[in-house]
Amino acid sequence: MKKYLILLLSVFTMLFVACKQALVTYTVTFLDKDGEIMEEQQVVEGNAAIAPEPFEYRGLLFDKWDKDFSNITGDLVVQALYKQAKCTVTFLGKNGELIETKKVDNGSSVEAPTPPTYPFCVFQNWDKDLSSVTEDITVQAIYVQEKIAVTFVGKNGEIIEIQGVDKGKAATAPTPPTYPYFTFEKWDKDFSNVTEDMTVQALYIEDEESNFEKTDYRYWLKAIGAKYDVTKIIMTKEEIEAYNQNILSDKSLTKVVEVLKTGETVTKAYVSDLINSYNLMSKYTVYNNSSKSPLTSSEKTAILDNRNLNNIPSTVNVEYGLIVDFCWMRTYPTNHYADVYKTDRFQETSLNVGEEVAVFHTSSDGKWKFVQAQTYFGWVESKYIATGSFEDVSSFVNDENRLVVIANYVTIMNAHVRMGQSFPLVSETDKYLIKFPMRNANGELVLQNVQVDINDNFNKGYLDYTYENLYKQAFKLLGIIYSWGDKEKEGRDCSSTQKEVYASFGFKLPRNAGSQNKIPSYGAKPSGITIKELMTDYHPGTLIFSSGHVMMYIGEDEDGVSYIFHNTSAGNGECILQRVDSYGIYKIIGTLRLQ
Repeated sequence: MKKYLILLLSVFTMLFVACKQALVTYTVTFLDKDGEIMEEQQVVEGNAAIAPEPFEYRGLLFDKWDKDFSNITGDLVVQALYKQAKCTVTFLGKNGELIETKKVDNGSSVEAPTPPTYPFCVFQNWDKDLSSVTEDITVQAIYVQEKIAVTFVGKNGEIIEIQGVDKGKAATAPTPPTYPYFTFEKWDKDFSNVTEDMTVQALYIEDEESNFEKTDYRYWLKAIGAKYDVTKIIMTKEEIEAYNQNILSDKSLTKVVEVLKTGETVTKAYVSDLINSYNLMSKYTVYNNSSKSPLTSSEKTAILDNRNLNNIPSTVNVEYGLIVDFCWMRTYPTNHYADVYKTDRFQETSLNVGEEVAVFHTSSDGKWKFVQAQTYFGWVESKYIATGSFEDVSSFVNDENRLVVIANYVTIMNAHVRMGQSFPLVSETDKYLIKFPMRNANGELVLQNVQVDINDNFNKGYLDYTYENLYKQAFKLLGIIYSWGDKEKEGRDCSSTQKEVYASFGFKLPRNAGSQNKIPSYGAKPSGITIKELMTDYHPGTLIFSSGHVMMYIGEDEDGVSYIFHNTSAGNGECILQRVDSYGIYKIIGTLRLQ
């Protein structure tokens, strides 16, 4: 029995070896997209390999394996092939300009954008099929041109007119635009036989008598005229009003309020908090305004007591009034000054004739009123305020037919009226007739009809906001003295200078530089701005800020050098023109666009 078992085992062993020798196997190697081995398989000849799960890659989709492995007859290397998950479709216009770029799933269709319109051209189709996008493609709009376009442009490349002309016909020249200190000479191309689209530019020659000094606003109109149309309206009156609403949108930043929306009453706490927000009495030495000697402690206490805080009622009835002459707004009810007279720390600002105020409180001696003006709150001498009904004050302020002071200042009824202030215009004959605020013996408002001469000191309505008018207004203030808080009647500080220039156009800018830089949407704090960036990214008229100071960027002179216009306490203490590199571009920490 044992003998037969050994024989049987030998037979089985021989059969197993024979079968094994009869099976032939091959190596199938699967690679990823980068040629790295994913898996190796031993596959019997004639059989199929089993594909591994393909790897996932960001932005790619598995497409297929590069070889068939269903019938293995030898060693085989198989690589995974991928395609983009999304394809980029770039749409171009007739002249190759970019219209839109879209991302679509590979193999999907894409919706074409609305094709742009071109003079005298009709859109036909797109030059590629958009039903199944399988790769990045560029698609161009195809048009049929009905007429040849002749584009006439001005001195600075601005379009004057586009005409459609039949091939072989002549175009008709439009009236060339006018530019300050330049005279039209000719068109730069012949357009009597038009055979293809063409651009024709107006050429000008410089007027002989146009060599102005840099201190003449006309010099700058000529200098920037190569780049800007100086007579074109920069912002319409409606756009300026929208800008003003933006200023009013956040008074915590701009400190600008609508005085006439204060209401009929405010609380004692509200008024007390405003008055007590000023706490400079112990910070500086205070001097007698006449003798220039320091005040004693008791004299300083008397000023604080004059605020009459104990007699503020629990509910304060708000009075409304108008300012009747140039006056100061003070930190405390006193004209004594703190620290240094020229930089009096008790001088908050000045108020202009015709400004509206909400009156909250009266000092103990009756000589001062604590008021809220459009850009500031503080103490004003009672003799400069005429109080009246809300209706009278409101009608004066909101009358849309206005006469605007555009001179540095004028004198009306012995009152000092500064640039940017306006008055209701009643009529115009050989003189203007305006409503002018005056104060009777009881401190009440009287709106007096007053005649003023028709001359360049006034403008019916706010000036059109153009570069020409902007430079005219700014240069009227060139050379005026620097005056901290506008303490001097004929002086201004850096921010009030800019504020009054822009008031001529109807802007209601904040009073101080820091608040001007915070106007929502328009104020910014760029980091490390360069002169090149200033020249290329900002228009003339942009306000630029350093620490506690504001300037107007007025562009480049005829040599390409950038300048600013600003009122500064440095040097002679006056309003000057200065090279940006001389001031120091590295000092610039803020900008305010007014375009």
